[in-house]
Amino acid sequence: MSLPPFPSTSGVKASQLHVFTIEECQSCKQKTKRDFKVGDYVTSSVGACEKCHGQKIISMIYGEEVTPHKR
Repeated sequence: MSLPPFPSTSGVKASQLHVFTIEECQSCKQKTKRDFKVGDYVTSSVGACEKCHGQKIISMIYGEEVTPHKR
């Protein structure tokens, strides 16, 4: 018995995602968006804020669907 390939071949295409990380300063609440890096996780400390030197943490990780460019 064999299993069907993953993802399903039912005609539905899997969408591609570009994953981003949001860093937020705990003092001034400034948020910055950057590309996701392996090892990122929500609530991890990522250093000092460039604006106020407060502590920055990762507040969110999310993906945006990549749309192909039509020519």
